[in-house]
Amino acid sequence: MSKSIRHWVGLAVFLGMSAMAGPAAELIPMALPWDDGGMEGKTVLRGDGREIPAGGSGFIRIEDGHFVDGQGKRVRLLGVNLSFSGNFPTHAQAESVAGRMAKYGINAVRFHHTDTLRAPNGIWKEGPAAKQELDPENLDRLDYFLHALKQHGIYADLNLKIGRKVVEADGFPQANLLPTYDKGIDHYYPRHIELQKQYARDLLTHRNPYTGNRYVDEPAIAIVELNNESGLVSQWSNGELDDLPDWYVQPLREYWNDFLRAKYQTTSALREAWEPQNPGTGTEMLSAGLRGWSLQQTGTGQGTLRIAPEGPEGESALKISVTGLGAESWHVQAIYRPLQVKEGGFYRFSFWIRGDSARSVTVALKEDYSPWSDLDNGRTVEVTREWKQVELVFAANQTDPQARLDITGLGGALGTVWIARPSLIDSSPAGLPEPQSLENGSVDWLPKNAFGGRTMACRRDWIDFLVQQETRYYQEMHRYLKEDLGVQSLVAGTQLMFGTITSQLVMDFVDNHAYWQHPSFPGRPWDAENWVVNNISMVGAQRNALERLMMARIAGRPYTVTEYNHPAPVTFSSEAIPLIAAYGALQDWDGIFIYSYSHGNNYHEKSINNFFDIAGHSPKMMTFPAAAHMFLRGDVAAAKQIVQGSISKAGYLERLISRNGSTWFVPLMDPPTSQSGVIDTSPYQHQVALEIGEVSSPRENPPVNSSRRMMTADTGELIWNQSPAEQAFVLFKSQKTKGFIGFPGDTDYDLGHGVTLRIGETRQNWANVLFTYLGARESGEQWLLTATGYHENTGMIWKDETMSSVGRNWGSGPPLVEPVPLRLTFALPDTTQEKNISIAMIKLFSLNEKAEPEIDLMDGIRSVEGGVVIDLMEKQPGLWYLVEFAQNAGVMKFWGY
Repeated sequence: MSKSIRHWVGLAVFLGMSAMAGPAAELIPMALPWDDGGMEGKTVLRGDGREIPAGGSGFIRIEDGHFVDGQGKRVRLLGVNLSFSGNFPTHAQAESVAGRMAKYGINAVRFHHTDTLRAPNGIWKEGPAAKQELDPENLDRLDYFLHALKQHGIYADLNLKIGRKVVEADGFPQANLLPTYDKGIDHYYPRHIELQKQYARDLLTHRNPYTGNRYVDEPAIAIVELNNESGLVSQWSNGELDDLPDWYVQPLREYWNDFLRAKYQTTSALREAWEPQNPGTGTEMLSAGLRGWSLQQTGTGQGTLRIAPEGPEGESALKISVTGLGAESWHVQAIYRPLQVKEGGFYRFSFWIRGDSARSVTVALKEDYSPWSDLDNGRTVEVTREWKQVELVFAANQTDPQARLDITGLGGALGTVWIARPSLIDSSPAGLPEPQSLENGSVDWLPKNAFGGRTMACRRDWIDFLVQQETRYYQEMHRYLKEDLGVQSLVAGTQLMFGTITSQLVMDFVDNHAYWQHPSFPGRPWDAENWVVNNISMVGAQRNALERLMMARIAGRPYTVTEYNHPAPVTFSSEAIPLIAAYGALQDWDGIFIYSYSHGNNYHEKSINNFFDIAGHSPKMMTFPAAAHMFLRGDVAAAKQIVQGSISKAGYLERLISRNGSTWFVPLMDPPTSQSGVIDTSPYQHQVALEIGEVSSPRENPPVNSSRRMMTADTGELIWNQSPAEQAFVLFKSQKTKGFIGFPGDTDYDLGHGVTLRIGETRQNWANVLFTYLGARESGEQWLLTATGYHENTGMIWKDETMSSVGRNWGSGPPLVEPVPLRLTFALPDTTQEKNISIAMIKLFSLNEKAEPEIDLMDGIRSVEGGVVIDLMEKQPGLWYLVEFAQNAGVMKFWGY
């Protein structure tokens, strides 16, 4: 996961969905043992029918657009990520961790950030100046861990290029000037690609002494990923390549000239194609004082805006003083309005800027109305104590009579910023500058900060070139792994919206990532003290992270999501795993991986110790059995019908061009769904996919209800209600897994098959209740009931009433979890002659931290006319329970099992 990632955070306004509400129930300490892999006790949580050992029938391959095992049987992956030293447990730790993962239903592990650091936290040997030699101890640990996972039926996903930063000893002068994790240049710079191939060869042709197989021959390695969250187009569009030393740009410049030479042959033809069409006009922005300027302040973000004679030569300047930090850096921003822009128009913003301390601001051309979308990518400007002149060119991606210019990011630091001589010019774009020519290969590349000033024909050629160059990288790396190294595993490229769809079509399958409420950092990136995670449940949110994932699938290709989470300390975050498992099953995805199980080999920590790790996050781990049953066992069926949109490759290229190279969009959602023909409530009801080919091929789709109220899957097994948001919930109604996640009302919820659920009052007026079938044992038919609400660490200290940050005060274990008062009623069909069920036919036990029966709760069971009730309204001695129906009584058949 890259530090630049910002996965679809804050996409809607939500009402009544943040802590706290309702009575404060006593929290229960719950620390699940890190080394508990027991499968022989009274309660067996896993029932996914996995192949043991993993890959026992051969390599996972693709048939009819999905993963199948060596026998051609459909296989899905429900996994977790490991990062840094978490990839390298001791042999004893490996056995324990593999056993515990298997117990909870995990059948895949994604090995992430293996290449970022040197040993002991990474794969590279400590000592040599260059990062090219694998550390023998960590390689041995990885070997044994892969062996242990295999024996528990757990597949591996090996990531190759994640966080590796080359150094000068690797042959990279001024390597410190390369972008974060070398992203962007890793797609075209020959020496970098050479090192990627060398690492792949050294790792994948290595023989594991514990399995006896080379990695290329190991069927338990299901996937090899090439490059995490990277892409040439996206990195260029983000401006990450603008300041590269020229020797790192030279190969790109050469490839660019080759591209143009193949298309135009001569300089004269190129010059004619790029000829500018119109002159420009300008506007001074301080000639009328503060007219048009305003300062937007949100929440605690406070400041002042005035004109002061403090410019570079004592002339008038905007003086912006920030007096209160905002929860987000944009909570203080200067705005100039109104502006009118035209699609394809070029707008040159020139100004001088300085601050009383070093900081950065962002300048953006935006819509002046909800959702305030960018009309071109925002530009980051580094501010120093000295005056400096800045010129930015924006290319509007749509005609808009109601636009504005933002100078934002001010709310992240106290102090003053001065802006002098601001002017905005509707400018004439540039064609081919003199004396550049194709004949001598001197046509220069286009850094992002110059892109907006070029003609549309030039911009179209540049984006087309970048897409083709990115695609060639993935084609060559795929060929190298498959043909030169003999890799038999499936090979993935990068993730959608980091890489272009076009480039990912050459890979074996398509992958994606998303987070709900990813942490944001108003000041310094990844500051352990200054961060915010909005404490919001996803159930009431439109255009949420899961919805965008469901709308992004590519037709006819296997689809995985190898990173997903609702980060801590969100007090609703136990919703994450069952929601994506249920709707991933409805959409018929092939793999889901939660990020992350652990960032280190301190697996024993029984606490919620960071944003992402779930190993010690008890309320999340407790949802894994039900999630595995829904996704792996198939408790939730795939939707019966498919809603499919269509776009041609040329049409997709035009979308990229109109967004100035930004890959951060889902074609079925952006532009608005009315233009794609697929409305955004579709994935809650049917499968959704985007067909992309040489031509667009629209098809007739099944009807879709556009209301956000009670969105019902065409199987009838899932219902998602988002209207009104404060009463949002999701119902799980399949035969073998049932449940409720969301904000309950004073009512009974029908979970299907004669089962109803009523939930009592909770701290947040929110609950996560799951009821999943474990299977038949000698003692009876067993079900697992989990019921959790609010959760936090012992000693966790919230910064304020928004409960959106704890800074460094995460507290310690064990996690404290709210039990949920509930009543489950099992009704007999009307045709049944039996009117009462003996309570002897049902047993109810609270479970301890090992999921072993602890307290007999027979007093929580009572017979009613035509059925039986499990009543935990008055007292809740636990967070999860074993429910057992006697086999000889035939009770199960009454409910259709």
